[in-house]
Amino acid sequence: MDRTWATAQLTAGLTTAAIDFELLPSDSMDMEMRSADWKGRSWIPCCWAISIFACSRLVVALGLVFSQKYLTSSIERWSAGPLWYHQLLQWDSEWYFKIVTDGYQYNGDPTIQQNIVFYPLFPMLARALAAIGLAPADAMLLVSNLAGLLAIVMLFKLVREEFDDQLALATIALLSFFPASVLLSAGYTEPLALLLIVSFFLAVQRKYYVSAALLAGLAISTRSTGIVLLPVLLWEMWLNRHQKPFLPALLPCVVLATSGIWLFMIYLWSAFGNPFALADGQTAFHEGTTLTTRLIAALKLEPFTRMMLNDWNPWGQASWFTLLFIVLIVLGWSRLRSSWTLFAMAVLLLPYLTLSGGPAGFVSMSRFNLVSFPLFVVLAHFGLRAKWLLTGVIGLFSALLFMNTALFARRIWIG
Repeated sequence: MDRTWATAQLTAGLTTAAIDFELLPSDSMDMEMRSADWKGRSWIPCCWAISIFACSRLVVALGLVFSQKYLTSSIERWSAGPLWYHQLLQWDSEWYFKIVTDGYQYNGDPTIQQNIVFYPLFPMLARALAAIGLAPADAMLLVSNLAGLLAIVMLFKLVREEFDDQLALATIALLSFFPASVLLSAGYTEPLALLLIVSFFLAVQRKYYVSAALLAGLAISTRSTGIVLLPVLLWEMWLNRHQKPFLPALLPCVVLATSGIWLFMIYLWSAFGNPFALADGQTAFHEGTTLTTRLIAALKLEPFTRMMLNDWNPWGQASWFTLLFIVLIVLGWSRLRSSWTLFAMAVLLLPYLTLSGGPAGFVSMSRFNLVSFPLFVVLAHFGLRAKWLLTGVIGLFSALLFMNTALFARRIWIG
């Protein structure tokens, strides 16, 4: 672990040296002076965003190489393929791999872990690529990495339209180097979910509510976080009811925005005779605790009594990041669109109310909130007030990203 951390610190230094925020406009006056130049080359900031994300993926690649060469593990690792980048397929990736290769399977016993609890859109896309000749492992990684890159481009577009180029680039840097962002390159649903969520907010921003509802439906077919987009959509529709009628569009938008979950339930009913198999199967993944038990424990604030604030392993860092997320939501209340704040609150509350009351506590909260882009916008807003601090945070994030990647490749749980 010491060797991993030392290498991670070196990687962080190289990373932060490559990101110089002094090259960007530093205040509104400077923005006005350079506006004509930037407008004439509007593609340049987008290239910067892609370059920042590419640097973060280089950190991930170095973490994989380091892990393969220097780290050993007594844990028996599942392997999806022989190549070095196949190390990115660990933990949940194994379940998705089996869905891609063998489809969904369910024997009706909710006490046994089964792949029925994993949402279908990501493995469906990977299976489609596998059907045309791509290896299943490569198909999964292609979907994840392409979705991650597109999500970064769309997020840059969204934040620059709402604020400016400088804040957009700072947001991209913080999200790209965030320790849990290794999953933007792994065989997980986070990159696809982030792409659909950001695209949803772009559609909402343009008042394309039917398109936004369709994107919300796709998001919920990717992971459970997608369900929080429904109240966001209804809130935006209500706020703009004087420009676009609210009631005529209400039912079609609700149906589309929830289509991902009820279509999956129809499939479960048809294939296994149980439309609620998705919910029933969760019990086995949480040591037999029911949703009601976890919800009651969460409402009693029991997860906060089990926080691991003295543990700097990835599962301990999640407690600190949870506190940071709560602070950022409060700080962002008066700085962001109300729908953005509503989304960030809902993304945090969904896993808290459904999972954190169980044995896992806050362990995976860093991963769950990776798609909560408003948190990174608020962090970037305050970071730009002291660029030396922002650079330091990105450096720390990159070191933790390197370490998390190396550990994840050895099948050590990082969230």
